[in-house]
Amino acid sequence: MLDTVRGADVILSLDWVDLAGAFRSLPSPLKSQVIHISLDHAVHNGWSMDYQGLAPVDLYVAADPDAVAMALSKTIEHRPASPAALPANEPTPADRSGPLRVEHLAFALREAVGTRDVSLLHLPLSWNGAWWPFRHPLDFIGGDGGGGVGGGPGISVGAALALKGGDRLPVSICGDGDFLMGATALWTAAHYKIPLLLVVANNQSFYNDEVHQERVARMRDRPVENKWIGQRMTEPDIDLAAIARAQGALGLGPITAYDELAPAYAQAIAAVEQGGVAVVDVRVEPGYAPAMRNTMLNASG
Repeated sequence: MLDTVRGADVILSLDWVDLAGAFRSLPSPLKSQVIHISLDHAVHNGWSMDYQGLAPVDLYVAADPDAVAMALSKTIEHRPASPAALPANEPTPADRSGPLRVEHLAFALREAVGTRDVSLLHLPLSWNGAWWPFRHPLDFIGGDGGGGVGGGPGISVGAALALKGGDRLPVSICGDGDFLMGATALWTAAHYKIPLLLVVANNQSFYNDEVHQERVARMRDRPVENKWIGQRMTEPDIDLAAIARAQGALGLGPITAYDELAPAYAQAIAAVEQGGVAVVDVRVEPGYAPAMRNTMLNASG
């Protein structure tokens, strides 16, 4: 994808979150013309700088992206839609032994859901989009846009409520920090019988802040080895499955080996298809996709 962006003549951004950060991840300076359509400037705050960086934009359109996209569609000549090309060989984990990684969690989950129509309701920062191609608008409902920790469970329950009664399997993947800060949202799903499968990518850390503290340590010439302090969640380990059961959900795990994933997913999916809420705690090694990690380590501020 980076090669496609770097080689584009024109880039049209429809309210892309942290456009400046996306451009910083490119290995060479951007030479494309950039059109950015967004109303995000209305909530910019100079004191908090919560809009992160300002991207180099050649044309800024202060309008609702949906309205602009609909208007543009009326100016384009109608052409029969061609089916999306499928990858010749979709990637699979090269090694299924040893410590689990998020990619193991993802591919085993895809195998477990089989041909079911799935809606992904929430994804962690460690997710790589190549692991799960989208074929339908409801395959993924999108990100929250704020980047905060703790919204995942609540967002997932709300989206699952919207899907209730349909033919799609509602699936959410949250980080353990995200899960712990919003786990009580599961009680709402259990109480109102909102089917939901929530998989926890449990790296036993607020790992986003470990990466941030590594970057700050390098800037200040401090020991990078101390980045885990205040972020690692071990000694004692937290029983996430027990927390799920306390909210009325089926709690499974911790899963620590690849061959444990399929039976746990099968049990969880069966519970959800019966109208229940299921949580699968999967212990994974900390880490992000290379592009995400480079962006976070090289971010300014």
